[in-house]
Amino acid sequence: MQATVSPEQRRAAKREIVRQIEQGASAKVARLHSPVPMHRATVYRLLKRVQSEGEKAFVDGRHGHPVKLRGEVLAFLSEHCQANPYVSSPAVQRAIEERFGCVPSVSQLNRVRAGLGLSRRPVQLRKKSPKPSSRLSPDTTSMQVACSCWRPRTRPRCSLISLSRSQQKCPRLVPH
Repeated sequence: MQATVSPEQRRAAKREIVRQIEQGASAKVARLHSPVPMHRATVYRLLKRVQSEGEKAFVDGRHGHPVKLRGEVLAFLSEHCQANPYVSSPAVQRAIEERFGCVPSVSQLNRVRAGLGLSRRPVQLRKKSPKPSSRLSPDTTSMQVACSCWRPRTRPRCSLISLSRSQQKCPRLVPH
């Protein structure tokens, strides 16, 4: 038996097995004379497919995932990610699709980028400016401290933040 069999050799072997069985040979004998190893159940499934589909049954529709990131595509990916270290993988995916017509998955792009050391770098954000100390008037500060809904450095849960000189009462100050 051969180590690797081309798709054409596989189709020819399947045709020969079906021909032998149709001439009266058993599945066991047909399998033994075939250059392509095949289980008994596979032979009977093939026979059933030949009866229902005809010549299409000999074509094996399975195929492995093609390696989409090689040659020019891989070189483009490398150059693009080196020039734009903050670019996202979906953006790279669109660029590859526009230029080469193939669409590698984002997870494949992430794996290849990690292997090349070209993973996306996080965008450096500016630090937030410090908050002003207090925008409230002195009249409301004492009322907010007395209010049970006030938390330091956060907004009060009640909506009466505009307590000012009018000395309105906070509904939370009323006994519950």
